[in-house]
Amino acid sequence: MAELSDVERMVADWERDAEEKAQRYQRMQEQVERISITESVASGAVSVTVGHNGLPTDVKMTQAVLKMSPDEIASNVLNAMRKAQSKYPERLAEITAETVGDDQTTRHLVATAADNFPAPPDEDEPPPASERQLFRHDDDEEPTPKPPSTPKPTPRRKPGPDDDGEDFSDQSFLRHD
Repeated sequence: MAELSDVERMVADWERDAEEKAQRYQRMQEQVERISITESVASGAVSVTVGHNGLPTDVKMTQAVLKMSPDEIASNVLNAMRKAQSKYPERLAEITAETVGDDQTTRHLVATAADNFPAPPDEDEPPPASERQLFRHDDDEEPTPKPPSTPKPTPRRKPGPDDDGEDFSDQSFLRHD
């Protein structure tokens, strides 16, 4: 059986290791909270910065977006955001390796980040402005007919002096006019 001094030493070692590990995780948390990743798309026309939680913290655009359609701008913002988010697992892995090291918890954190922020699909550059068509016009197509107008609602009857706003009659609320 272990002597009392051996047990005390084991408990002291365990406490010291737990405190050191807690400090390493605290350093990791501080560094993770400072994560800021910026990525650009469309030849630098759209840039998005994401923070430590993967949410956008900044969006910047150059004058080049004036040549884009609103749909292209929106698509480029999303593509830049996904591109920045896809870098998050790699950055998190670097921080965990520097601070805590490789353990089951850090592997789970990095794997979860990789699941939440996968690599974006290959960036397809939009066609040059001269080749884009904002509106499509087919001469063979007939114009879309205007939808029929909806009938005006029939006015409601005015409440009588005995009417308290409740209708508990056995009559249908549908009219047979």
